[in-house]
Formats: sequence, C-alpha cells, structure tokens
Amino acid sequence: SSGINAEYGAARTHNYNVIAMGQHLDDLCESFFMSIFHNGLLRTMKANYTVTEGDLRVIRPLIYVRERDLRAFAETRHLPVIAENCPACFEEPKERHRVKQLLAQQELLFPKLAHSLQRAMKPLYSKHSVGMESRPMEGVNGTGDGNKENGLEEEDPDDMIFPNGCG
Repeated sequence: SSGINAEYGAARTHNYNVIAMGQHLDDLCESFFMSIFHNGLLRTMKANYTVTEGDLRVIRPLIYVRERDLRAFAETRHLPVIAENCPACFEEPKERHRVKQLLAQQELLFPKLAHSLQRAMKPLYSKHSVGMESRPMEGVNGTGDGNKENGLEEEDPDDMIFPNGCG
C-alpha cells in the first residue's frame, strides 16, 4: 500500500504519532467483500492499530458512520464532497464501484444490511484482532486461536490485495 506508506512517512517527518483516516462503514463493507471475492479471506480495515514499527497509531473514527450521512453532513455545511477518495482507486475505481453497486442492490432487499455487516465485521476490525481472520482456523501456530501470546504478529491491515491496487 504505497499510499499509506506515504502517510506514515509524512507523519514521521512532522513527529505525529496518530494518523486519523476517513474511511466510513460503507468503505469497510466494500473492502470486506472485495477481500472475500479476490483473496478468499474474511478481512477488512482495522478501526485502530499500531504499525509494526510501533511509532504510529492509525485510527478510523468514522467506521460506524454511513457514507450517505457523511455526504449529507458535508452538504448542509457547504463542505466539498470528493466522489472517490481511495488513492489507489483514482486510476481504476471500477472494482470498488462494482461492489458498492452490489451492496446498494442488496440493501434494497435487506434494509438492515449495513447494520448486519457491521456486526459481522466487528471481530475483524477490532483492535484486539491480530490477523486471525486471514489465516486458516486449524493449526494456527499449532493452537488454532491466533493471538499475540501465541507468537502471531499483527499483519498490516491495509495490505489487502485487490485488482489494480484498489483496496
């Protein structure tokens, strides 16, 4: 994820120790499905994590907020609304857009879809989740329970692989 690495570098240059990202619930849902479709893994972006080097914390304070609510908030306050804000997606936003459309169609049939997905993803974006969602359940370090006490290192949650780098 070259975009996030640039943000890490900028934060370090200015001696910041926390980076607040603007992803919302819809972004996490889209990433969740893209990970399933393209990687076969139950993963999404973490809400809060410390980078491997230990000097930066990344937070996503808007993960419980729907995109449409953020848009409405911005419009009522005459703030600019950027249609696509994924740096990896500027050149090729088709995949994320396709998943966004798929979820919108399903939400017509299942009006509580976003709430249901939020509940389903909570163990995946939790600070205490350490990547178990991306490993086979059996034989994780011989224990099957995948936590730091068992020697598992936390993966960079922004290192999901999608077509054209769009994650």
